[in-house]
Amino acid sequence: MTQQPISAISTSDSWHARTTGAATRAMRAISEIAAMLVMGLFVMGSASAQSGIEIDTSFAGGKLTELSAMKTTLSVPAFADEREIEDPRVIFTGEPAENGTAMADRPFAEIVGEAMESAFAASDARLADEDAGMRLAGTLIATEAALVDRGGVESLQLTLRTSIQLVEGTRIVWQTKLFGRGTAPVSQGTAAAVRKALDRLAEELLIDDYFLAEIR
Repeated sequence: MTQQPISAISTSDSWHARTTGAATRAMRAISEIAAMLVMGLFVMGSASAQSGIEIDTSFAGGKLTELSAMKTTLSVPAFADEREIEDPRVIFTGEPAENGTAMADRPFAEIVGEAMESAFAASDARLADEDAGMRLAGTLIATEAALVDRGGVESLQLTLRTSIQLVEGTRIVWQTKLFGRGTAPVSQGTAAAVRKALDRLAEELLIDDYFLAEIR
């Protein structure tokens, strides 16, 4: 008579242990799934943050001069980048940038060179990728950004500082320091100020009489 209660207690304990173990495993599985979901969201957020700003490199200034009768062909490769930065996609850093850094979707010096080539194309320059008679060797020296007031409108002002050399063979036939400054309302985004700065940089070169004398 005394063994039945003992047997009943044993069965109850076994059922309780199995139930507790199943609950523990279920809670562990839920925790693992939650952790995976959080990690997935973090990775997605990081990828989005690093995707960068897309910059339109088409020249908005139109045909500034006539270059269809250039004395030789010209190549305009990507600019070199001499800025002290870790990531070549950086446009600028500092307070005007969200989270301290404005980042393009690809190397910014590459964007500068592409925009410059677009400006030459707009003036019907004789462009060539390889075996060109002359080469425009550009170097991006610095980018500077500031928030300014333009008629009561908070605006982003971006300055691009570059070094430009016109190279024929191994000889530098012309060189200068060139900068372009563009300003756009903050509400229009960083890309708007970048595009204006790029256009201004190209305009400064294409209206330089000494430079034009070397390529015409």
